Amino acid sequence: MPLGLILKKKILPLIIKSLESGGLVKKDIKIIIGIGSHRAPYKNEIEEKLGFLKDKIKIVCHNANKSEMRYYGKTSYGYPIEINQLFAESEIKIVVGTVLPHPFAGFSGGGKMVSVGIASKSAISATHTTEMLDHPNAGWGIIENNPFYHSAIEQAKKVGVDFLINAVLDENEKLLCISAGKVQEAHLNCIHQSKEFFEVNIPEKADIVIVSTGYPKDSNLFHVCAMGVCAVAGSAVKYTCIRKDGTIIVVSPMEDGVYNQVFYDTLKRAKNPGEVMEKIKSMTHLEPGHHRAYGVAQVMDKYKIIMAQSKLDPKIISAIHIEPSPSLQGALDKSLVLYGNKARIAVFLSSHRMIINCKT
Repeated sequence: MPLGLILKKKILPLIIKSLESGGLVKKDIKIIIGIGSHRAPYKNEIEEKLGFLKDKIKIVCHNANKSEMRYYGKTSYGYPIEINQLFAESEIKIVVGTVLPHPFAGFSGGGKMVSVGIASKSAISATHTTEMLDHPNAGWGIIENNPFYHSAIEQAKKVGVDFLINAVLDENEKLLCISAGKVQEAHLNCIHQSKEFFEVNIPEKADIVIVSTGYPKDSNLFHVCAMGVCAVAGSAVKYTCIRKDGTIIVVSPMEDGVYNQVFYDTLKRAKNPGEVMEKIKSMTHLEPGHHRAYGVAQVMDKYKIIMAQSKLDPKIISAIHIEPSPSLQGALDKSLVLYGNKARIAVFLSSHRMIINCKT
């Protein structure tokens, strides 16, 4: 999870200073970058976020495939708890990160920073399933009776997290709220203070939705599909803002490419969205990326998707049954021919920060 300027420049030094005042020396302190099953951060990204600690604190990047793990059994929901061994062996466990809307956990941060951020590939896959995607209480902004959220809290407690610091930042890195303390209490406090900031209520459903996912979620196809497609009309959205047979136009550069090959190949090899959903539902073992392919297929089955102004080769986009367009204006003009000049249009910027609902 990306750390904001305030967290990395102000909070981390305070944590280190507090630990040193308690008798620890810098060689005893380690920072683990919790990336879940996502790609490792580039060298320049680590330098940007944690360069001021270089040669002072050991920095380790978690690897869901290769890091040594410790198994803690299962949660009451039956999900395995398998966590980075280095973190498990630490005498003091402090978790630091930001809070954003999330399609499974309701909100990122909290227990998810352990249950996904520093978990094994198999443990992550166990919760990223079609059943979880389709669960009525696992969705954007939902934590009540949410099995993913409560299982993540269980895992953090089981592993023995001592202290959590979560913050909410706006798109300009301005601090909106910060909370610290026990995992569940601190996380909930952050959510309650900021939920209205994330919620966007639309008065009526649109025929055309234009969405820009916003930095840093606009750099690859995998994350753009999550934040530009599934966040608008996926099964985790309680009240979708788009009419039946509407069109979603996604405007994001995706200069880093596909990102997750399992996700891409699953969509590419199927003849249609229905085949994608049927195939994934029949699988007994899912890889990270299958859940995203399933979620995108659900949206494609109901709505038309156009990706405009992408830096990707148009053939890469069209191969997964999504229409490419060289320009937003061209995509919009084409859509207006279908819906007419009186079409209702909704525009969203930085959708990865939004819980989009239309209750009419």
